[in-house]
Amino acid sequence: MSDVKSKEAGANLAASKSGAGEDVAETKLAVPRSLDTGSKKHPLNSSWTLWYDSLSTYDSERWELSLVEVITVRTVEEFFTMLHYCKPPHVLRVSAQYHFFREGVKPMWEDPSNKAGGKLWISLDDKPVGDVGGRKWENANTGGAAGGEKDNASAATSNSNSNQNAKAKKEEQETEKKPELDTMWENLLMAMVGEYLDPEPDGDHIMGLVLSRRKYHNRIALWLRDASASEAVARIEKKLVKEAGLPPAMKFIFTPHSTGK
Repeated sequence: MSDVKSKEAGANLAASKSGAGEDVAETKLAVPRSLDTGSKKHPLNSSWTLWYDSLSTYDSERWELSLVEVITVRTVEEFFTMLHYCKPPHVLRVSAQYHFFREGVKPMWEDPSNKAGGKLWISLDDKPVGDVGGRKWENANTGGAAGGEKDNASAATSNSNSNQNAKAKKEEQETEKKPELDTMWENLLMAMVGEYLDPEPDGDHIMGLVLSRRKYHNRIALWLRDASASEAVARIEKKLVKEAGLPPAMKFIFTPHSTGK
């Protein structure tokens, strides 16, 4: 498929221009040169493009140049092949972002399709959030302080053991939660391309989905076309909570792009 080849070449070029270096493997995402999945294809109702960026692709003068266009999928088979080959969110470097947008729409506020829009977003931070990607982080210094009656050697040993135990527990909990973030991301992607999030006749409100990896939290944001379409926003938000597998009490926050947040 020539389109796939051109996207891969574009990813390599963008990575080299930005000095991404070790990011090349992530921007290509190991997506094969051809997504030829056989003769029978099942077209998606809309085509979607996966973009990537991170600090190592960052262009301080023009953020648009930080974006690496990875691949465009137009069939069900191509979509699932992309999911199979691309890196899951939990292994992406801190600062990395996935952007999965309608073909022809750039993941930027300035894009004509996004100018009047906004986003439904949620941060999954250091507090447990049920069955999704929140991770509970341990304070490595907890319990390590020595009393005044202890000598320096004893205090150092106690602190070291406490730090090691806390670190091991943190890594265990993080590993335990990692697949949940991946599952949430994939479920939302499938709901989006399957048009479950907005099945109404006027269901062209959804522009794309963004996943942001950060040191102490992850953020997922669904971009919508029209910030003034309050009924559509509310309708989509309810579906979003359900498809994300979030507890009913948790809510996404809606922010118009015009606020600059």
